Amino acid sequence: MSRARVIATIGPACDNDEMIQTMIEEGLDIARLNYSHGDFPSKKITYDRLRKFEEKTKKHIGILADLPGPKLRLGRFDGAIPLIEGETVNLCCGVEEGTDNGLPVPWGGLSKDLRDGDPILLADGLVRLEVLSSPQKEDQVVSCKIIDGGKITQRKGINVPGTLVNLPAVGPYDKKCLSHALELGVDFVAVSYVRTPEDLLPAREMIKEAGVHTWIIAKIEHPSALNHLEEIVALSDVIMVARGDLGVEIPLEQVPAAQERVILTCLQRGVPVIVATQMLESMVENPRPTRAEVSDVATAIRQGANAVMLSGETAGGNYPLESLKTMVKISNEVTKAISDLPPPPALAEFLSTRAIAQSAVQLAKEIEADHVIVATEHANAAKLVAAFRPNIPVTAMTNRIRACRRTSILPGINAIVVEQQNRSRDTIALATSKLWKEGHLNAGDKVVSISGSPEAITGQTSTIRVLDIGEDGRVDSLN
Repeated sequence: MSRARVIATIGPACDNDEMIQTMIEEGLDIARLNYSHGDFPSKKITYDRLRKFEEKTKKHIGILADLPGPKLRLGRFDGAIPLIEGETVNLCCGVEEGTDNGLPVPWGGLSKDLRDGDPILLADGLVRLEVLSSPQKEDQVVSCKIIDGGKITQRKGINVPGTLVNLPAVGPYDKKCLSHALELGVDFVAVSYVRTPEDLLPAREMIKEAGVHTWIIAKIEHPSALNHLEEIVALSDVIMVARGDLGVEIPLEQVPAAQERVILTCLQRGVPVIVATQMLESMVENPRPTRAEVSDVATAIRQGANAVMLSGETAGGNYPLESLKTMVKISNEVTKAISDLPPPPALAEFLSTRAIAQSAVQLAKEIEADHVIVATEHANAAKLVAAFRPNIPVTAMTNRIRACRRTSILPGINAIVVEQQNRSRDTIALATSKLWKEGHLNAGDKVVSISGSPEAITGQTSTIRVLDIGEDGRVDSLN
């Protein structure tokens, strides 16, 4: 199994039955639903389509709901508007829909924070504006000179480098999106534009109130997040290096070092980390990536990223399937070269919280085990095992399908559903029998199991066993 999972954004270019099924078969691990675009009914249709083909292909698929967050965006308008270098354009703040007077900006407060000469970046910095004059308070119109031109479509992002947007991380619309996503049953929720650890608390509280264990992904895309990185990682289930906005909020040449720092911090905590944005950007228009893009993806995986993500390449590009297949190929090839990569030494700082996982992985290595089985109710124990990056197959056994889906972010982890028995050894026996029937175990295999006791799955993780697999998948000895 690859060292990095593949995430793809579902959008108009691939949101149909044939394409979704093919993408799952070709290596899609997690599907991203971008709540910055589209409406709730269309998200429901996409969610149901993904679950239908998850069942048909017999592969657990994670679904990620990406909240809009406090990111500034243009309003809605038809078509693409050309912005010509040297000309002027108005930003009409407090306007939701298109206007003949300029570009709509739903957040009216932007006009109050801008000053003459401030740079404004649109569409991840592809278009650059400069404020010409202080806005008129009565109509909130900001006049700008076009420094770098280009075509602009609706809902593109707005960045004002050096300005901290005075908006809540999870605002009223984000709460509606989160509520809808939780009702659907998504497996991951990405909180956008996280600046401080406190930005995660509203989403955490809503998830708790809903009575689910949906994992939170904190998106690192603002300089303030880098200043609070350790605290944010400590409060997150997963981290995403969102390089699009990060690359316009800080100088481009600083992004590679920031990415490496975020990945290292996550490795030290055993927290999964995703690298995202513009990974195969040229494949939006072309059937093949550049060599630089291939190296970029490979570098992220070598640094320790658990997942790499496609955005516009699959959501709106001309070659969504080719983009996915290319990402899978890169991940598989890089995996061959780093299959013996040891766990990062910095994990030793946190042995108190994952001693069982570390001991089991070390034991499996010393006795040259063929497989590790970890019992897990919500996929947390599986995440701890994955943090040590064992070089042999690992199966998470659980009695919850949603726990199986969460393992889609954990490279090297397979997942099966079994019914928990009164005794842990009986539950483990069910798991080995199922793995035998699926062709994952053979007679003579040696297996290390991690479980609770007496309840293997719902009990507190406390027990390590060594199993010898006999004929028909039965356990010949259990120590």
